[in-house]
Amino acid sequence: MSLDAARLEAVLCDRLCTTVRLHKRDDGVLMLDTPFTFPDGDHFPMYLSESRTGGIVLSDRGHILMHISYEHDIDTLYDGVRASLREQIVLEHGIREDNGVFLVESSPDQLANSIFGFGQALTKIYDLTFLSRDRVVSTFYEDMKSVLFGIVGEEKIEVDYVPLDVPNANNYPVDYRLAGRDGSSVFIYGVPNRDKARLTTITLSHFLLNNLSFESIIVFENQQEIPRLDVARLTNVAGTAVASLEAESDLRRKIDGLAA
Repeated sequence: MSLDAARLEAVLCDRLCTTVRLHKRDDGVLMLDTPFTFPDGDHFPMYLSESRTGGIVLSDRGHILMHISYEHDIDTLYDGVRASLREQIVLEHGIREDNGVFLVESSPDQLANSIFGFGQALTKIYDLTFLSRDRVVSTFYEDMKSVLFGIVGEEKIEVDYVPLDVPNANNYPVDYRLAGRDGSSVFIYGVPNRDKARLTTITLSHFLLNNLSFESIIVFENQQEIPRLDVARLTNVAGTAVASLEAESDLRRKIDGLAA
């Protein structure tokens, strides 16, 4: 059986016209109904207005973030990995954000493409809410590994190193180990949250208690997000630290000063 392209095109046009509808609200605002939906079945609303240049502006009028706020903390979209991904989505789809409102400008002849592109962008932004805490942490560790390999080379780094010179060594693994200038070790730990800060504090304290010779570098995902008391305890036993992966030049300088 051969497909009738013309007939299929006619059917698609007919069906799409029933799922994408434009109507004027009582307040005079033009609103577009689309097939894009939230998990609860509500549709993504899109609003149309004229731009200063005579084009068309598509806007969600803040509806996406408002809908997300019903079940999630909006602040998580503006911090850490989620913030980076949100900014990437905005750039990739050519949209912009203005005080929580997402917008995109289009010409009349490109409106159809703009509608579907805008819908894809809003869907991706909403889907960031499904990025679990564990997933965020794993992304931080992947980014950290990439940065470290770029600084010193993969062949010089031991991952998940176990220092056998201390009791119960298997209970105290080290994220990354480098050879130090004085023949000792340089231990590097990624710290994305309070729990890892506390675990690293315990680990380093155990090493110090057992007279292990080492230097240590702490790499925070975002030091400001960790309670001050936990940061204070950790820095008391750690050698040095950088506040985030964005401080790559500082991390490089600290590694160069300690590693062989």
